[in-house]
Amino acid sequence: MMKEFARIGQKTDYSFQAKFFLNAYWKEFAKEAETVWEFTHQFIELDKKSDKGSCLDEFQAHRLLEKQGTVLTVVEMRKALKEIDLDTDNKMSLLEYCVWRYKVDIAELMIRPQGTNKALEEIEEKIKLIQSTITKVRKYKKKWDGKPVPSEGPKKVIYDQDMAQLSGAEKALEENLDFAMKKLRGAQNSKDMVAAGKTWWLQRELEEAKKYAAPKKKVVK
Repeated sequence: MMKEFARIGQKTDYSFQAKFFLNAYWKEFAKEAETVWEFTHQFIELDKKSDKGSCLDEFQAHRLLEKQGTVLTVVEMRKALKEIDLDTDNKMSLLEYCVWRYKVDIAELMIRPQGTNKALEEIEEKIKLIQSTITKVRKYKKKWDGKPVPSEGPKKVIYDQDMAQLSGAEKALEENLDFAMKKLRGAQNSKDMVAAGKTWWLQRELEEAKKYAAPKKKVVK
């Protein structure tokens, strides 16, 4: 049981760990979901591997606790980190932090059902595609942000090509968002709410992704 707990904290990304915890303790900590979302993204910001990371080193963990408003001396901080580092690898996973922060039992955490269904798996795959598309949209918007639109020559050709890529990416983003939102509504209407934490998390990710979707054009009558 402890071996599997350590594996999740060392080998899975922060998003997976957050969903794992929320699935297990949705009944008790549903109201904490937004807080879990916030500190998960603090982990991601502090980790050099960003959202691909799984745990923070001692220095990064120290900064995380400071961000959470935990003011401790170096000695007190190391003592706190020792308490959090349940698998004794000198690092702090998000799952370890959740266990420490919410005072839950690891044995209980690891036997609680996670649950999933095909719809949620499909949504997760779409979200990965959506996030990749958002990166592409950001790239082209950043490239031309604040720059004058070229009227002729090679720069005009490059600009037109980039705008075509941007338009295609925004269209794909909108289509994938529509698909994922429809799938999510179906999952939310399902009687199987064992994966309630994951369902909430996916909805939150889609809400963030919608900020990058191109606004729909109004039809002028």
